[in-house]
Amino acid sequence: MNDDDIERRVSLLREAEAKLLESMDLVEKATRMSPVSLRAQDDLLPRIKDCIGSLENASVHNLIKDLEYMGEDHPIWTRPLTSVKYIGRRD
Repeated sequence: MNDDDIERRVSLLREAEAKLLESMDLVEKATRMSPVSLRAQDDLLPRIKDCIGSLENASVHNLIKDLEYMGEDHPIWTRPLTSVKYIGRRD
């Protein structure tokens, strides 16, 4: 994968992220003050939010970072500061 391809893919993921945020707003508006508003707030909206930026491997945020750091060995954002494995590193 070349730099242009990676940039195009990152752009697509950022567009998907924007659409997920837009969908959250639409769901909130559609369900506000209705009998299903609590279900949307307790179930659907948090799941959409997790798709965008949770700590899960497949969140949009982490997919973008994976593409941006493609080819590099263990980018710093993947190394937890509290890990014994990296205790001697000085990043």
